Amino acid sequence: MTATVMNNEIEEPTASVRDELGLLRELLDHDVAERPTKKSRKQAVGIDGMTADDFKAYKARLQAERRARLKEQEAAGNLPFDSQNTRDALADAAIMLLYSGGPAADAVLNYLGQVYADKPGAPLTIASRVKSRALKPKLLRFAKKSS
Repeated sequence: MTATVMNNEIEEPTASVRDELGLLRELLDHDVAERPTKKSRKQAVGIDGMTADDFKAYKARLQAERRARLKEQEAAGNLPFDSQNTRDALADAAIMLLYSGGPAADAVLNYLGQVYADKPGAPLTIASRVKSRALKPKLLRFAKKSS
């Protein structure tokens, strides 16, 4: 059941609050220009009209641009924040913990023992490779020195 309220100033029946707000906005925004909408930084590309070969070339160009950006970032000493680099950084942290020894190294060895439960010598082999520097951190050159 919708109550009809008569607006005496405008003399139009309104059926809901939305109608009243719409009328109010209409009266207030009469002279105010609409806010500009946000535009995407990417340029619109009409991929619907592309042939299969055009689409492949378009995707190849995008991938080449992405790889070039990543190489520029790496050359500048910055790594992209993605899953692969995150895994590499965590692996580096585990390698450094194993190298330094201590209680944190024991936790890493225990975890390796759970992962390689069917290969009992694997955790000690990994630890010995770390100690002999045969297994080194991968991203250490990107680590910023804090002062």
